[in-house]
Amino acid sequence: MKNQTIYRRIPILFAAVCIALILLMVFQINWLLTSREMIREQFDQKVELVIGNALSSHNKTYTHDLTLSESHCCSDDKSCYTLDGNTGFIPRSERKALEKSISSSMACYGIEDEYHLALICSNNIKKSPKSYSCSLYPSTKHSETGVQLTVTFPYRNKYVFDKLKFMLVSSILIFLLLATVSFIILNALIQQKRITENNIDFFNNTAHELKTPLTNISLALNLFNRKNESVQGQQYLKIIERESSKLSKQIERVLHLSKMESGDDHLRLEEIDLKTVVTEAVDYMDMIRAKKDGKIQLDLPETPCIIKSDRFHLTNICINLLDNALKYCEEPPQIKISLKKHDNYYKLTFSDKGIGISKYDLEHIFEKFQRVNTGDVQDTKGFGIGLSYVKTALEMLNGFIKVHSELHKGTQFEISLPSV
Repeated sequence: MKNQTIYRRIPILFAAVCIALILLMVFQINWLLTSREMIREQFDQKVELVIGNALSSHNKTYTHDLTLSESHCCSDDKSCYTLDGNTGFIPRSERKALEKSISSSMACYGIEDEYHLALICSNNIKKSPKSYSCSLYPSTKHSETGVQLTVTFPYRNKYVFDKLKFMLVSSILIFLLLATVSFIILNALIQQKRITENNIDFFNNTAHELKTPLTNISLALNLFNRKNESVQGQQYLKIIERESSKLSKQIERVLHLSKMESGDDHLRLEEIDLKTVVTEAVDYMDMIRAKKDGKIQLDLPETPCIIKSDRFHLTNICINLLDNALKYCEEPPQIKISLKKHDNYYKLTFSDKGIGISKYDLEHIFEKFQRVNTGDVQDTKGFGIGLSYVKTALEMLNGFIKVHSELHKGTQFEISLPSV
């Protein structure tokens, strides 16, 4: 039933995965853009420190009291004096020292990108995101024009990309990995859904194919018994009738479990007395109890225990638990059934002194087709769907079941059902 619920939600899961991947992509892009800005800011700070340190060292070594004129500065058709040129108003030795100081500071701060140095008049500076400027000679009282030292990085974007390359590639790979894994899981769920639907169809068809001849056999046996009551070998006919009835009930159980898991089994809710259901189940199993020389002790309240439930499923739940208690025992079975009210729930307890259940098996007893290791007990026929049916039916009836068991000491099943 839980699997069917998951399968029905596959379109919702698919939409949720797509939305999650889109959001992840948006967050990754935003993270990369933020990282790019941080790298640029760090680079800008390093370059400013480089220029500041270089100029501080230069100004301590060289001092000038120049009267700058327009002829010293750049004209419109000649924007600057380059440091490595032969022209300019700064002596060659001083230019070389300044260039060496900047190169040394660049290496100190780990900046290895290619750069260009230039001297530009303050009034001719054209700001560029790739250029960094600092005043080398400020304007004096003789001239309003100053000289700026400008450092240009023509490949700054390449530097930023190189720093982001690892984060970008890792983000793409992580996104692709998550997307691939998510769609593989969804595809596996879709394939599993198809397999489950095919299995359910197979079990339903097989159960119906078995049910038809069994019904005909039972009908023929009834007609034969009516017409030949004194025929020799009547006991063998009763064996055939009993075994065919038992097999028919197993097939009905498979069909009902299949319907419950697919959501096609509609409950017939009515107000019923839980005491009556328990006593009917005990009466139904009385022949098996007598055959095993067992005892069933009832501890039921005197007042009616009214609940709103499905009589058919509730009776089958009690019969299944009684059948297990009678089946899994090495000595004559001793079973106690108690019914008590706690708050808004009725608690129905089935206790036995049978072979018990190991801790490993306790984790799996409610799984379909799961069979418990019974040791030396041989009379353990069945399909392994009894307790799976009990749990699924109780969930449909808004109830739940608990189990406590120890090997060779017995088992206790506790059912809780809401009262009216």
